[in-house]
Amino acid sequence: MIISGKVKDLFEKEPLITFGTADKQGNPNVVPVFWKKIVGDETIILVDNYMKMSKENLLENSNVCISFWNSETGEAYKIKGEAAYYTKGEIYEEGKKFIQTKKPETIPKGVVEIKLKEIYTIKPGVDAGKKLD
Repeated sequence: MIISGKVKDLFEKEPLITFGTADKQGNPNVVPVFWKKIVGDETIILVDNYMKMSKENLLENSNVCISFWNSETGEAYKIKGEAAYYTKGEIYEEGKKFIQTKKPETIPKGVVEIKLKEIYTIKPGVDAGKKLD
C-alpha cells in the first residue's frame, strides 16, 4: 500500500497522530504520538520516548493502526499496518537522526517501523470507512 499525496500531506501537516496497538488477547491501547515520519512510499516510523504498554503490545502483536485528522476540514485517515520495534540497527538510527534534527540531546528508547497494509478515509460523510486504493 502506497501513501498517496493527499494522505501524506495531512500526515505531515498534523502535529499529532493516534497510535493503536493490542496485546495478544486483543486488549486495545491507544496513545498520541508527536515524533513521526514517512519513510518511502509504504513505511512510517514513530520515535519512542515514553511508550510502555504500546511497546509491550508490539512485542506480542505486530498489527497496529494509526489515525490522524484535521478538525477544521474534517479530512481524516486510518492506516493499518504491521509494526516492528527496534532499539538498534538501521531503522533505530534513522529515527534517532530524525528526532535529533529537532532535539539534539534526545536519545530515543526505540523506534517503531510500520509497514502499511491498508488506508481508509474516516472523514464524516458517505465515504466514511472507505478503503483507498
